[in-house]
Amino acid sequence: MINPQYRSSKSRITKQRENQDRINIQILEYIKSVNEAKDAETLWFGMRGQGSNMSISSFNTRLKKLVEAGLVEKISQRYNKHFYRITPKA
Repeated sequence: MINPQYRSSKSRITKQRENQDRINIQILEYIKSVNEAKDAETLWFGMRGQGSNMSISSFNTRLKKLVEAGLVEKISQRYNKHFYRITPKA
């Protein structure tokens, strides 16, 4: 019998949450494989080229959450132009 995973004593990780985590890991792995800072649209096109069918809006939302979590670094170059890369280890 497979034991369900738990976040706390009473809440179980749902299939939807597992799927979101899997997609976030795919995004992180792709950004890591690029080896240089790229803008969000370029990263999204690269993910699409690898078979992802995520919309640009969903990608940007997930990217924003990864930045907030400190896993991805957002670098501002010019007005309204941002580049992203994996946060270097301190």
